Amino acid sequence: MTRLKTLKEQYLFACKCPRCIKVYDDIQESATLEGYKCKNNGCDGFLLRDSDDKGFICQQCGLSRSKEEIKKIASEIKSLSDKALMSEASHHSQEAISAYKTIENLQRKLYHHYSISLMQTREKLLKMLMELEDWNEALYYCRLTIPVYQRLYPGFHPLLGLQYYTCGKLEWLLGDTENAVKSLTNAVDVLRLTHGTNTSFMKDLLLKLDEARAEASYKLSSQDE
Repeated sequence: MTRLKTLKEQYLFACKCPRCIKVYDDIQESATLEGYKCKNNGCDGFLLRDSDDKGFICQQCGLSRSKEEIKKIASEIKSLSDKALMSEASHHSQEAISAYKTIENLQRKLYHHYSISLMQTREKLLKMLMELEDWNEALYYCRLTIPVYQRLYPGFHPLLGLQYYTCGKLEWLLGDTENAVKSLTNAVDVLRLTHGTNTSFMKDLLLKLDEARAEASYKLSSQDE
């Protein structure tokens, strides 16, 4: 990034050699997955520190965010995280879930929507809600994690496959058979390459997919009658 910036500032030359592009792409990916979001909710840009180190500049629209604003939200998140952990340790599940939901709302204001931190909070909520058998809310947060998993674990990664599987199970449980078939199919496409097809887990998954397809077909034929 330093080389690219120097060439642009000193020589008015936007270098597009593989070296500069690769470095810039790596920085963009890190800033997207680990950095802050633009203040403009309609902008999908990523932020980098400004030259004076007083804040952060959106690399897409140019809007700035002050360090003070970011520190304030980050401090609120830290305080609530401590509270959530204490509630978890005391087995006060509802208090912990309430705290994590507030954290998730604050993180949506602070981080890019592909943020790993935001995904981890949603993953925490997903697991806690599943333990309480709150399937609707669990599915809501599971679906929100999928785009981040797709970006973080591209291709045929087992963690992506398992997240599809979780989503499909919840959808089927809630009667959303059509989407359950899609999610379970995605899970099979990934996990048959990472887990094979002869394990008990994969045999169970393939059976679930067959049952979901049969149920979806039955529902469709019933609507036509």
